[in-house]
Amino acid sequence: MYANIPSVNSLSSIYMCLERPIVQGQLNKLASLHGDKFRLVPQSYFASHRDFFYGNTFPAVVKVGSAHAGYGKMKVHNHKDMEDFKSVLAVAGKYCTAEPFIEGKFDLRIQKIGANYRAFKRVSVSGTWKTNTQTSHTEEIEMTDEYKFWADEAAKLFGGLDIVSVDAIHNSKDGKEYIMEINGTSSGLMPECTEQDNIHIRDVVLKKLEEVHSIV
Repeated sequence: MYANIPSVNSLSSIYMCLERPIVQGQLNKLASLHGDKFRLVPQSYFASHRDFFYGNTFPAVVKVGSAHAGYGKMKVHNHKDMEDFKSVLAVAGKYCTAEPFIEGKFDLRIQKIGANYRAFKRVSVSGTWKTNTQTSHTEEIEMTDEYKFWADEAAKLFGGLDIVSVDAIHNSKDGKEYIMEINGTSSGLMPECTEQDNIHIRDVVLKKLEEVHSIV
């Protein structure tokens, strides 16, 4: 960043994506702007255990620090259990976020690499609520206009993201899908699509090099 070296997804965007609350703040702006077209799981942020007062519905999901891959995350069933969690948070000495738990029928990943889009559906096989930590079945599904809109809006964040993925969940109660988070260059590729997607990434890198060369 100091040397202003260009990259696929700007270095500043990669730095910003290291902290989930910063990304969530940008998603909140998009949700406010687009309303029901950009449905977002409501989330509360707490700088420490001293500021912690959860006022939304139960069950809830709490995430300590910049949680990812299922780590630092737990399901809390009621306000009594939340008090127990608060005492653990005090020892951890980190910020946390909390949001209503959504009983999901399946979750989604919408992927955008340059001008190429994919959508995937993931269903838990093991029965755990963390579908990204245990056995699950994943299949590629049709890219809808709504999914493309989500990816395009997310790609505008932090000055533009060449590589971005949107994670969402299908609410089994109301049948709607809600955005949970986005990822930039840390987006993993699905094994069955890796070879083709790596070609898309190569093309994005080459395009970036051509743009830099033309400026020089």
